Amino acid sequence: MDLRDINQLERELIFILKEEYSFYQSLYIMLDKQRDQIKFSRDDNLLDLYSEIERCHRRIKRSEEKIATIRDKNPKLFKMASVLPGVKKLINSIATLIKKNVKLVEDSEIYIKDRYDRIKEEMGELRNSKKILQYIGTDVSPSPQFVDGKQ
Repeated sequence: MDLRDINQLERELIFILKEEYSFYQSLYIMLDKQRDQIKFSRDDNLLDLYSEIERCHRRIKRSEEKIATIRDKNPKLFKMASVLPGVKKLINSIATLIKKNVKLVEDSEIYIKDRYDRIKEEMGELRNSKKILQYIGTDVSPSPQFVDGKQ
């Protein structure tokens, strides 16, 4: 293990981390778009966005496996290369983006929960309306309506 090995691993890590940084920037844009569509009740593209998020989830898993493989090859060399300034700067930038992505997801969850509660309430109102319409719209012969208990 010499300086060339550390520099080689540093270059490899920087290359991978730059790809990851770009990916997390794209994810942020997509999550922001999703949040806006949820916020403004534009449901027509939500299924496409959900599929895209599933694809991103698989991409994140592959990235984690790639870094784990590099780390497992030579843990000591990996530890030395991961504290170098260029690598550390990229790691901090990615961590910041991940925090922003998590915040967007939390915002979306709030909007979704509010929408769910509103729809649930409206469904209850519709059930009550249906019962009232059934009572009013019966096809049976008209019977006297009781008002104030008098016929």
